[in-house]
Amino acid sequence: MARPISVTREKILTAAIDVVRKDGASSLTARSLASALGCGANAIFSAYGSMEGILEAVRAEARRLFSERISEGFSLNPPFKGFGLALLWFAMDEPQLYRIVMEEKASMASIEDYIDTHIGFKEESVAAIEQSFCLQAEDAEMLYYQMVIVALGIAHICVEGGVPLSITQASEIFGKNMRAFLMVIHAGVDARESFIPQKGPGPEGDVDSYLLMHTLTSQNHLLQELHAEPRYIQDDEWAELERVFRNSCSLTPESLREKHPRLTRGDIRIFILSYLHFAVAEQALLLGISPASVTKARQRLKSKIDESTNADQKSWVLKYSSPAESGSSP
Repeated sequence: MARPISVTREKILTAAIDVVRKDGASSLTARSLASALGCGANAIFSAYGSMEGILEAVRAEARRLFSERISEGFSLNPPFKGFGLALLWFAMDEPQLYRIVMEEKASMASIEDYIDTHIGFKEESVAAIEQSFCLQAEDAEMLYYQMVIVALGIAHICVEGGVPLSITQASEIFGKNMRAFLMVIHAGVDARESFIPQKGPGPEGDVDSYLLMHTLTSQNHLLQELHAEPRYIQDDEWAELERVFRNSCSLTPESLREKHPRLTRGDIRIFILSYLHFAVAEQALLLGISPASVTKARQRLKSKIDESTNADQKSWVLKYSSPAESGSSP
């Protein structure tokens, strides 16, 4: 006699989140969830009572993941810009969950009410703005609301408008708008640039693309899973890794092949895994080959790129294709 399938609330919620991530909230039905879990609908309803109960649990989990991601943004420098970029990254990285976080049927009295309801972090943001930009509380609060509106606009363009911005491009747009608002706030001051920090206490000063990519892409659910327990990557998972790669830098698999025609699909995958901070030993498990084979593949990749890369591009591109010691990060 076959053993009954053990279906816990945690397993149901994880499966529901995965269904929403893939096809959106409208695809979450008793049938799709039961299919994902390999069980009957009765087990699902016994745990949550109804599909509405499951949807509410998904909403709560989406909001938790959103808040967790934004909290991490404050660790960047300057902290408020990190907050804004973390918001953007969540929207680009988790578009379906972002839609759930932002949905609201009740009408709002003002944009500020909408931001307070959906985003939060006002107190932390205002404090970070006051410290980084030498503003009074009133001006810091105004900058907070204005820059969240900018971030929400960029996020909407990426998620709903289908514009494939990378996080680096979004960072540039966000930074220019923040500088513009700061200049308005300090209108009449001769040395305007003195109010716009160029360097900070972190190792790289202001947020740069490498630090940003390293911090934010590490929060992707698939990357977290693969870093925690490296395993062979299935073909359908490569699409997710390529999407993270596209969003986090100015390169794409297509642009790499265009610039370096000798690169094979295997070369591109080695490059992507190196860019996403997987060590040689991890890459071996992810690709189903030996660490020695990964090292040789990285050496061949470096040689191919070196042949077709000009001096201006070389330091950046070769950074991710150069061989590293087995078991260490590139």
